[in-house]
Amino acid sequence: MNRTELIKNFKSKAFKDLPTIYQQIKLFESSKEILYNANIIIFQSSLINHKKRLSLLKIINDLSVQYEIPFCIAHNLTLLIKLNRELGVKKNLIKDSHKAIDLWRSIIDEPLAINGLIFTYTDLGLLFSDFNLNLLAIKYLDKASSLIDECENRYNPSVKLNVAYSIVYDKMRKYKKSKTHYDKVIKLAESKNDTITIIPILINKANNLIKRKKNNLAKEKCEIALRISKDNNDEIYKPYIYHSLGKAYLNFKDFTKSKKYLYKALDLFDNMNIVKMEPDVLYDIGLSLYSNNKTSDSIQIFKTLLRKNKKIKNYELDVKTLKILLEIYKKNKNHKLYLSTIDKLNKSLEDSLKYKSKIFSDTNIDALEYLSNENNIASRKENDLKIKLDIESNKRKLTTKALVSFSEREFLKNIINKLSNQNLTNNNLIKLCNDRMMHTKNWDVFMKLFNDIHPDFNRYIISKAISISESELRVCNLIKMNFSTLETAEILAITIRGVEQHRYRIKKKLKLKTDLTVFLQSI
Repeated sequence: MNRTELIKNFKSKAFKDLPTIYQQIKLFESSKEILYNANIIIFQSSLINHKKRLSLLKIINDLSVQYEIPFCIAHNLTLLIKLNRELGVKKNLIKDSHKAIDLWRSIIDEPLAINGLIFTYTDLGLLFSDFNLNLLAIKYLDKASSLIDECENRYNPSVKLNVAYSIVYDKMRKYKKSKTHYDKVIKLAESKNDTITIIPILINKANNLIKRKKNNLAKEKCEIALRISKDNNDEIYKPYIYHSLGKAYLNFKDFTKSKKYLYKALDLFDNMNIVKMEPDVLYDIGLSLYSNNKTSDSIQIFKTLLRKNKKIKNYELDVKTLKILLEIYKKNKNHKLYLSTIDKLNKSLEDSLKYKSKIFSDTNIDALEYLSNENNIASRKENDLKIKLDIESNKRKLTTKALVSFSEREFLKNIINKLSNQNLTNNNLIKLCNDRMMHTKNWDVFMKLFNDIHPDFNRYIISKAISISESELRVCNLIKMNFSTLETAEILAITIRGVEQHRYRIKKKLKLKTDLTVFLQSI
């Protein structure tokens, strides 16, 4: 298929909800530019709901695979992961995230690939935070942070990363750290006059204030967010703002305004097909009606909530809702409904425990599997090579023979240098050592194994630091393979101080402000 045939796809019925997309993408010359910009147009469009957005992105994914454009495949997968997470579809997202990470790493020297890698690490961090694995979340956010200085355009990755840090630190109740990152985002956004980026920050701050019963401040944040949203013709953030305003007014016991904003939020979430948010809004509507003594109306809302929540499996919300229904039935002395609701509550509690156990188990299995791969603990089967790294036992079996022999070679090289510098006449010894070195190809064996695992790593390092020496590159390779400073010193037959000096020079040549090990293991 050529460019013309590719563009024709955007005239199909599938894209009828985006009438201008054909005119927009036909301006681009290459297939890569067409598919990359199609991803962006679909992802950012306010004309379609999330369900439609998902189906269109899958079409772009198929086209990217058909045209064999790795960058567009990685970009599309990154957007699909983010969208699925927003829709509450979390199955296989950890595996998909690591697939995206591997794709970005394989094209790391392409423009914007670093940005893509940062976004993927950040979304993976947020995904782990969704499961309350917050320390693991911070680990991946730190990986993303180590790459920020490598970006061509740091603004969007910096904003996303700092928002993510704030969200995770909020969950960890480290509010000072959270505020620090939120303030960084606001400062960045103001420097670019990017007011719309401030909206989710204001919403998150408002929700935290509502939890702490600081409702006046929360209402103020929501009103600022709503004003910015209207000024920018935004439709994406409006339902979230209305939901927060509804909750604030509920705390004020202003039931009329609370109901007004909550129903606005519900309608918009429904139109956008963001089904995972609907039960939460229905809960607040039911609570508002119940607090306003409209018991029968609240019962109907809570029943609707329970029905909609079956697909989402938010068991905690089920439990909260059933507890309120129990309270209502007890007051009304409706013993039959009270007893049947107790049964439902017990079942929900059991289902909640089972679901949490399964999710936690599955998530940890996926997490451990990929952490093992990242740290090279797990065996890597490579047709002819069968490399094994075992950090916990046998002190890494990866080409031990090769590295021991290489260490011996380095030792011999030191002997030669010393003998040469002292102008000794023992030419036979020097020649013998030289011959021994010439026939020792073990570092070459190691490099072949290393390049099979990380084919683009050395090319990327050399492109970032042209003046990097062979010795420094070797140190980079060993850091990437998770060898400690002591082990690196032993392998290269140099002192620990020598390794530290290499690390210092490498960091300087790469112009890094972040930790060298985290950076090298992140690319």
